[in-house]
Amino acid sequence: MMHTKLRQTGASLMEVLVAMSISLVVTASMIALMSNSLGNTARIIKMTKLSDDMRVAMQMMTRDLRRSSFNANSMLCYGNADCATDGSITAAGDVTIVNNSCIWFQMDRAEGETGLNGNSTDDPAGGFRRRTATIDGDEIGWIEMYTGTTAPNCTEADGSNGWVAITDPENMNITGFTVDDTPLSYTQVVLQDVNGNEMRQKVRKIRMTVLGQLVMDPSIVRRMEDVISVRNDLIL
Repeated sequence: MMHTKLRQTGASLMEVLVAMSISLVVTASMIALMSNSLGNTARIIKMTKLSDDMRVAMQMMTRDLRRSSFNANSMLCYGNADCATDGSITAAGDVTIVNNSCIWFQMDRAEGETGLNGNSTDDPAGGFRRRTATIDGDEIGWIEMYTGTTAPNCTEADGSNGWVAITDPENMNITGFTVDDTPLSYTQVVLQDVNGNEMRQKVRKIRMTVLGQLVMDPSIVRRMEDVISVRNDLIL
């Protein structure tokens, strides 16, 4: 009886090299895909953080601006054209905008010196401005809020006389801050007596724009704009 001798065969060197090359291509593609996905996720997180931080600052500013010139006794002005001169109220005055980069105003605050008393001039004023400084060779900007008791000076030094920062210059660079009330505001007649005497009211709308970027990644930028309707129309 004849026995056939069987020989065990394996992959050739060329087949092994081809298989390794294909594996490397597939592995590299997977790594690149995962890296790109992680990079996009990190960028989205950064964009979200910048948007959230800017939105918080914007909400803080719009909340106060909507209440500017608030007066607890303003109801006494309806049907009374002399309310600002007969002692019914002490007029707070209009919103003041300086160089479209600083805004301040007055309102009758419960936490003021005498509380809600129909006088906005004896309570802390409100205001916002953008300031800049050179940090590590780069110009970084931030927004400050005014919490003083008198009319603020928009050119005062950083953090002085009631000015406090509401954005963090170590994380967020405010590259632009503008406020403008033209041509949005207008004056209307709300009362006219038989003698032709008129009581006028100024309806105020303010456009506010904020531009910002992340300090850690300047390629992450955001722009926010809001048109604010001041609820307390100014009696003229």
